[in-house]
Amino acid sequence: MDGSFLKFWGEFLLQAAKGQRQVEELSRWMQTGFPSSGELADLFRRCYGLSSGSKPEAAAPWQEATEDFRKALEAYAPLWGWVPLDHYDQLREENERLKDQLSEQARLIKRLEALMDDEDMGHMTMVARFQNLIADQSKAFDELMQKIVPPSKTPDENQT
Repeated sequence: MDGSFLKFWGEFLLQAAKGQRQVEELSRWMQTGFPSSGELADLFRRCYGLSSGSKPEAAAPWQEATEDFRKALEAYAPLWGWVPLDHYDQLREENERLKDQLSEQARLIKRLEALMDDEDMGHMTMVARFQNLIADQSKAFDELMQKIVPPSKTPDENQT
């Protein structure tokens, strides 16, 4: 466990209780690659036992401390529920895409339900129409056959 990292966060959170400004500064400070000037750099030096000197970001101790800080942050951030901004953006975009897909599917379902409820296009109506069509075709076929072939005597009538 990195004691300097925990000390940094303890002091940072105490300072953050004074206002939101520190949280915004921390975000900028980390996004710009841990610059050596400013209040956060001073806090960082105190917590990691670094002396203030000229160009500390070029010095090996500053590089090692910032690397240790990054590693500790990567280990602790998920425990705090933090996610990298690029991962958050990716999930946000996927969420938007899925919301769009869901709304499109809901519209399609409503359209299909409306078709099913329509008197002329409902399932049972279609089945009844199909049955009536078959009955009409059977009747028409029987009438046609009666016109083409004269009714003949049944086999029993021929034998007598």
